[in-house]
Amino acid sequence: MSQNIETVITRIRKMEEILNKGLELLDSPTTSEEELQAFQGNIAVLEKYYGSAAWKEDFALDEAGELPPDLRRGVLSEDGIYDLLERYKEKLESFSKDSGETESEERPGDPGMREVETERLLLRAMRHEDAKSMMRNWISDDAVQGMYGEPSYTTEEAVCELIDRYERTTREGNTARFAVIEKSSGECIGQASFFLLDKNNHFGEIEYCIGQAFQGKGYATEATRALIGYGFEILKLHKVQICCRPSNLSSKRVIEKCGFTYEGTLRDYFFRGGSYEGRMFFSILEEEYHSGKKENVT
Repeated sequence: MSQNIETVITRIRKMEEILNKGLELLDSPTTSEEELQAFQGNIAVLEKYYGSAAWKEDFALDEAGELPPDLRRGVLSEDGIYDLLERYKEKLESFSKDSGETESEERPGDPGMREVETERLLLRAMRHEDAKSMMRNWISDDAVQGMYGEPSYTTEEAVCELIDRYERTTREGNTARFAVIEKSSGECIGQASFFLLDKNNHFGEIEYCIGQAFQGKGYATEATRALIGYGFEILKLHKVQICCRPSNLSSKRVIEKCGFTYEGTLRDYFFRGGSYEGRMFFSILEEEYHSGKKENVT
């Protein structure tokens, strides 16, 4: 093992410890404001790591299969970091509010999970009984998971743990994650989500994936359009955004079909396979959405 890889492993383990301790503090009902404040310095270290070239290098090594398979590296999950940083900020803010104070606005909304039905798909909350179908169709596929920066899951136990985490962050209003069910087969063929919901600025960011056997059938476009409707009709967002890498031509086609407006590209945002690639941003505003077709939300 090279010295460089050893350094990377040490760094990932250190950051993973911070991630796990942060989640432990957030999940404990007895955690005090003083405990959160005392740990804030560690959260800042983790946030700095996530925005650095080091995280991109570690992510690229992980994608290339150069890290030990038994190394815990949830810290390389974009969803995991977003989850921790947003929850930590919101938890600290909640301590500072007076007990009788209420929000002046209710957007994004917190309606609980609702099902979204399209012509061929049903978008609903993930369930433990979906684990086998998820593994069969997409979540154990490195090619599918790697397209949006997530690791593969190869055991039912690991998938169920992930579903529990998704359910928690959705319940807390930080995400809205749906299983994509093909109505004709009942199979879970992918996921479509608001992996980021910004309650203060009233926007959400979409991600999706569809299993390889079900690609090329328009399912990604159908699911994304349904999510857009959910964001504006149920969550009462002002803006829905989505991103992709310039090389991801299939996602760019989905984005164009769904009527997003191109906003710009963050240059050299990702480091993958030994080279840098930008991150393209697209969005739809609520006034633009309301002039178009609305999906059926039940």
